[in-house]
Amino acid sequence: MPKFLTYETEQAALDRGDVEGQARNLPYWQDSTQFEVRRYNAPFYTADEEWALEVTEYTTLTDEEETQTVSELNMEFN
Repeated sequence: MPKFLTYETEQAALDRGDVEGQARNLPYWQDSTQFEVRRYNAPFYTADEEWALEVTEYTTLTDEEETQTVSELNMEFN
């Protein structure tokens, strides 16, 4: 079952994605002048006007974040 964290802003979700990207030593964090891949995955906008980040495979989730994950999101846009 997938796990998501939700954020009020896109920037907050991007910042959290950076933390995971750094932990995984993605190419951007090795040489930002040569590579663009800096996040494990990208956040997306939900129908609840939040930004969601799929974190099922994240290696850096804190205990607090684990308690904040959800398994379902509202994606029904009107």
